Amino acid sequence: MADQWRINNNIYSWASIICKIDDERYYGFTKLSYGDKRERSKVYGMARHYAPRARTHGKYTIEPVKLGGPKSSCQALRAGLAARAPDQVSYGDVEFQIVTQYVEADEQSLTVVIERCVIIGNASDESEDPKHLEEDIEIDAMLIRRNGLTLFDSQEGQP
Repeated sequence: MADQWRINNNIYSWASIICKIDDERYYGFTKLSYGDKRERSKVYGMARHYAPRARTHGKYTIEPVKLGGPKSSCQALRAGLAARAPDQVSYGDVEFQIVTQYVEADEQSLTVVIERCVIIGNASDESEDPKHLEEDIEIDAMLIRRNGLTLFDSQEGQP
């Protein structure tokens, strides 16, 4: 299936993004990055060509998810997670889901679901300038689905 041929219509941009964390929409984040990969190794044998004979099934890994924005948006996320913790203070063990939708009238909507997330880091870098103060949150996730599709082999079930 090829991509769409287009003339003079809108494609996805920052304004196309809807970000929900556990079904609650957030508006203030200004950065979101994520990625996954399937690390495969080539298997070689003894032959004159010394070319690979096969490859391994692969190990599915997810890069740390990065979410950033104004201090108030980052604090709202931490406070919401802490409210779900047993002590209502410790937000680092609370699992959540990030659902990002990309919606444009002239495009097929895309939905990326980042599952079983936990916060693993916070970073802040303040300096004197007219820009608002921002923070970055680093998140560990277990899997990513893009419109229900997975990079990992899901024929025997999914994690």
